[in-house]
Amino acid sequence: MKTTKTWILLLAMFGVSGVALAQNPDDYRGGWRTDGGEPHTYEFSIRGEQVRGIYCTRCSDATTLAFVDGKFGADGVTFVVTHVRLDGSTEYQDRANAKFDDGKLIVTGTSGAPGGGPFRRVLIKDPRGPDPLPVPVNKLPIGDGPVPPIGGGRGGGAAPAGGRGAVRTPGRFIPATLSLEPAQGPRGGGAGQAPRGGGGAGGIGGGRGYLQPGPWKQLKESDVIGVWLGFGVGVNKQYFIIRKVGDKLRGMVCGRCDNPYTMAALDDFVINGEIMTFNILHEDWGPGSLPSHNQATVRVAQNEMRLNTQMDNTPAPAQPPNPNGGTSLLGPISIETTRGNL
Repeated sequence: MKTTKTWILLLAMFGVSGVALAQNPDDYRGGWRTDGGEPHTYEFSIRGEQVRGIYCTRCSDATTLAFVDGKFGADGVTFVVTHVRLDGSTEYQDRANAKFDDGKLIVTGTSGAPGGGPFRRVLIKDPRGPDPLPVPVNKLPIGDGPVPPIGGGRGGGAAPAGGRGAVRTPGRFIPATLSLEPAQGPRGGGAGQAPRGGGGAGGIGGGRGYLQPGPWKQLKESDVIGVWLGFGVGVNKQYFIIRKVGDKLRGMVCGRCDNPYTMAALDDFVINGEIMTFNILHEDWGPGSLPSHNQATVRVAQNEMRLNTQMDNTPAPAQPPNPNGGTSLLGPISIETTRGNL
């Protein structure tokens, strides 16, 4: 009997040990930043063992955007950060490991930059959290629960004023069942947005509906590479950054660009004639279940990108979105033009 009890105790101890050693991907996924000194931001998207994402320093400076690829396992996230030249070729790579420790992320590795060497970075979740949407926003860590809908007086910045389905920050993209049109009137960080309907500043041309500026382009990569701006003005406007990475397109969206909760990686780009699709990867915040992704469908005419989105964790609309629906981004601004943005 004593031997049996000993075995049961040992098995229980090993079981507890196994649980303690297990890694929870929710501890790692999403955005992390340093809490002082030189800025470093990492965004991890985790699906099974596959890890991808982004790295940047001054994230509204598109020249600092680099790309994460790695694996999730018993030792945390082991990954490579690929820094690319303007033509998409590899400039250099960093090799690193991220380990969750008491609410923080410890990243250690070696920089492949000229004159680079070993580094150790301690990163945090931004205490400002996500901004509010017209629907509750779930977040990781779950902490004090979801961010209440707009009007609840909480989030990473002032809530949009007026309008329906106003959105403000990256990926603050909401299900297709809600409007993606900008808010009417001023909102956090700036003013002077066009009224719903696509009119110009001050409401010139408002109420006539969206007027397509020209024929949709038969898209090439060169038509979309660069920085596209939209969803307001001032510090909270969104930067959609699209870069060539090897033989693919990858990118990020941020706005404001100093809070990892207000950014997301862009991936899975496909160009087919006049249509380009890509996924906005929601990891540690967003409506509904996490993780999820928001598929963007875009067309380009002149210097305008017309964008519709559909979350993968909500039912698709009965009809596909109208190409003249959605909202607009303006660009592209060259990657180099953003150099020095702080």
